Amino acid sequence: RCFVAAPSSRQALFEGAMYIFVLQWPPALKAALGAGVSVPFGKIFSCFMVCCMLGSTTFSWLMRQGKAPENIMMGMLTVATIAMTSATTLGIGGSLVPLIASLFAFEACVGMYFPLIGTLRSKYLPDAYRGVIMNLFGIPLNLIVVGVFLSINKLGLKGALSVSTGALACATVAQLLLRQITSRPEEGDLASS
Repeated sequence: RCFVAAPSSRQALFEGAMYIFVLQWPPALKAALGAGVSVPFGKIFSCFMVCCMLGSTTFSWLMRQGKAPENIMMGMLTVATIAMTSATTLGIGGSLVPLIASLFAFEACVGMYFPLIGTLRSKYLPDAYRGVIMNLFGIPLNLIVVGVFLSINKLGLKGALSVSTGALACATVAQLLLRQITSRPEEGDLASS
């Protein structure tokens, strides 16, 4: 229950997927375009930054609309999981358009993620223990990323992105469990009503 409730579990899983994405999007685009085609990495990266900005702007707008950060996180993780699944299944070795669309959607989720995780961290992690908890959840984050890159020759591009998809799916399930835990009334609340 503690693992599920801690935003750091989602942080380790999402950031692990994000770091895999950061190192795998250039080879993914090269594979989609084929040999001998020059990839405009600078233009694509600038589009990623625009998507990131749109994601953080969307988060701000949703918060102003009174949406609960737990619900925003659930939606964002669902979209991120679908985007990475699409990039892995439709994009690798397939058409360039679904791959680019998936990568841009994931990058918008990254833009939403950083202000969102900060909001949830301040809500669920006590100040006195925040540093220790963050450091502890740095261990699985590093294990995910280092594990993938130590076995990249066996996994290949599709395998690495599949691990990223799996991490995002686990984060989505953990967020769903958090929503169930936080939406249940406490026993003391039932007695007082």
